[in-house]
Amino acid sequence: MLSGVALLFAPLLPGLEHTTQWIASVITLAVALIAWRLVIAAIERFYARRFVSRFIPRVSTYKSLSKSLGGALILALAAIELLHIWSVNVTPALWSATFVSAAIAFGAQAIVRDVLTGVFYLFEDTYDVGDGVEFTTTNGTVNGVVDAIGLRQTRLIDQQGRAVSIPNGSIVYVTNATRLPSRASIRIVLPLRANVQEVRRRIADIAAQSAAEVAVDPGSITVRLDDATADTVSFSVDFEAGRLHARSAEATMRERLVTALQADGSLPGATPPSQSGAL
Repeated sequence: MLSGVALLFAPLLPGLEHTTQWIASVITLAVALIAWRLVIAAIERFYARRFVSRFIPRVSTYKSLSKSLGGALILALAAIELLHIWSVNVTPALWSATFVSAAIAFGAQAIVRDVLTGVFYLFEDTYDVGDGVEFTTTNGTVNGVVDAIGLRQTRLIDQQGRAVSIPNGSIVYVTNATRLPSRASIRIVLPLRANVQEVRRRIADIAAQSAAEVAVDPGSITVRLDDATADTVSFSVDFEAGRLHARSAEATMRERLVTALQADGSLPGATPPSQSGAL
């Protein structure tokens, strides 16, 4: 099709050799550039939507990867079209590329292994930029904070502040300390006004209802009696939360507990429901 369009402009440049091929090549490159810009705009718009961040945890990483893959695909299609325009038989070139790729794969097995391992780590979401990790490699153990993630290697900032680049293929085990669950504990002291078991069950119900709001596993919540006097009773509410969100989860859980207990009249600071009509 591009060759047919170029024929329309060929009479305008009679003195040039291969006029049709040159014009078709320019049109192909222009179309490829426009297509690349459209793909980039579509990718930016897609990853800017709110629902994407809910299902894709690392938007920036996958957005960069999508741009690279889209650019590579457009470049490959443009190269094939250019070869066709200049009457270059693509089939032998593809066969040659296959054999060359196989030779490179056998000659550079370490690079291929690094790239394949990097792809698995990327899509399995094993670690992310900013995570504190410990890598057990074929040469030893490395601790630090992830600074950059690539298909071939991962860069860490160790405890001395040095940038350490580790080939992905040499990583044997990964311990992500950032994503390890952190145990949080909240202590609540209440006036002794009701049966202790009933109060403990009420606290457990409030904590279970608030678990979804603070991203806490309800199965990890335990409520135990710490101490009791003639006037007061104290309970401890323990639960597990992600290390990154442990403090915010603890603060939110404490707020939910105090608010609900005040509404019940178990804690001072709010009018009990039985007296709300007198106001």
